[in-house]
Amino acid sequence: MKKLLLLLSLCTGALGASAQTPPPVAAAPAALYSVEQLQSDFAYLRRALQEAHPGLYWYTPHDSLDRAFARTAAALSHPMAELAYWKLLQTLVAQVHCGHTRVQHSAAYRAWFRRQPHAYFPFTVAIRQNRLFVVDNQSATPDLQPGTEILAIDGHPTAEILPRLRALISADGYGTSFQDHELEAGFFDEYYWSCYEARPAYPLLVRDSSGHQRRLTPQPKPVLAAAPGTPATPAAAPSPEQAQARRLARLRSVRYLDTPPATALLRISSFSYDEADEYKTFHAALFAELAQRRTKRLVVDLRGNPGGNNAIAVDLLKYLLKSDFVLTTSALAPVRIPSFMQPDPGSPAFFDTTQVKRLPDGRFGFAAATVGVQHPYRGHYFRGQVILLVDGGTFSAASNLAASLRAQRRITIIGQESGGAEAGLNGGTLSRLELPQTHLVVQLPHFRLLTACANPQPGRGVRPDRVVVPTPQQVAAHTDAILSQLATLLP
Repeated sequence: MKKLLLLLSLCTGALGASAQTPPPVAAAPAALYSVEQLQSDFAYLRRALQEAHPGLYWYTPHDSLDRAFARTAAALSHPMAELAYWKLLQTLVAQVHCGHTRVQHSAAYRAWFRRQPHAYFPFTVAIRQNRLFVVDNQSATPDLQPGTEILAIDGHPTAEILPRLRALISADGYGTSFQDHELEAGFFDEYYWSCYEARPAYPLLVRDSSGHQRRLTPQPKPVLAAAPGTPATPAAAPSPEQAQARRLARLRSVRYLDTPPATALLRISSFSYDEADEYKTFHAALFAELAQRRTKRLVVDLRGNPGGNNAIAVDLLKYLLKSDFVLTTSALAPVRIPSFMQPDPGSPAFFDTTQVKRLPDGRFGFAAATVGVQHPYRGHYFRGQVILLVDGGTFSAASNLAASLRAQRRITIIGQESGGAEAGLNGGTLSRLELPQTHLVVQLPHFRLLTACANPQPGRGVRPDRVVVPTPQQVAAHTDAILSQLATLLP
């Protein structure tokens, strides 16, 4: 399913704040903003980041980021429409190398964008070693087979396209696993439109499996209309209980594998904030059943898990670690309350000061029970082998869990480098700051959270012990590259 880039928001906290009242939807997204308006919002953004961002210089040296600010300021020399301004600001913010820090379009622009017709690429993509491949051919051109390499789109070589698109995606550290996962997950079209012209069809230069190059212009398949007089049969709406059960089943599930024997597969697609109690009940029943079944190994599948509620991650670790442990060793903020926010719940720039506590050394920390030492569930420790599955979509609380668990227990990690950094993240709580003139929205994290990993690889995600990268053909065929050969991957 295609998604709108402009609505994407990855969150690790429940706090939101807005600095201004949203503009009316009728605002013209193509209107030009004056140089004064652009410079004013840029100055506002810079002040907010420099005052309140907890890891502004974690991965980018101070002088390098200052030069990036200067280049952006110099580019604000003429009036701009929102899209051009967004590209400038997001390119700047992406250089902070924080996946939770990003600039989003205004509400008016998003509403306008949803009403526009869009010529989507009639195929999905996979990125392998800086090369672009077709995964699912949704076009009317049968020659565009899964695994076909795309060398150029509309005359633009892949070697040019991928760096330009990645530069618009905020991600932790220096790797590209998170950015590539986002492009593969359905956002390639939208990022491409931000950099290049949208067309009804896109001419491609491709290389097929035999190594031959050729040019194709795949056309979308025609939409088949229902036969005249054919009545539509609406699906019966599920009851609230059924809808909730389906939602929980999508979020977490367990099944037992025959190969290897005595193996349980726990799939967690997200640490959802809304169902924390249900997760805890689920965990209790699961580990009781694992003990009853004498399960020898537990595979925890965190692929594509964007994170969420750290309390769920802590609860899971209480079954996987024998003695006192930490998920987050520390979570620090540079200020107790940013000057551009208010502790008044009636203010649109509300900031909940109960989220922050003063530490004995005078610094400001995250007032969350998930920070610091945690205690396991005595008598419920899972003694069997633990295997984690991760990939570029394993982010935030999910990557923190992977890093901290490996630091405190012998486990095996299989898959691809996680999208979240091994060292930790900027998050805890997030605010949405609306720029006063253009109404673009800045997502700003407030705390720098560190994992239990004592010597993380600087700027990199959690790297697997056994790397398994699915081929485009496997993705197209919905073949799980790890589970199909799990027995051979285990130590």
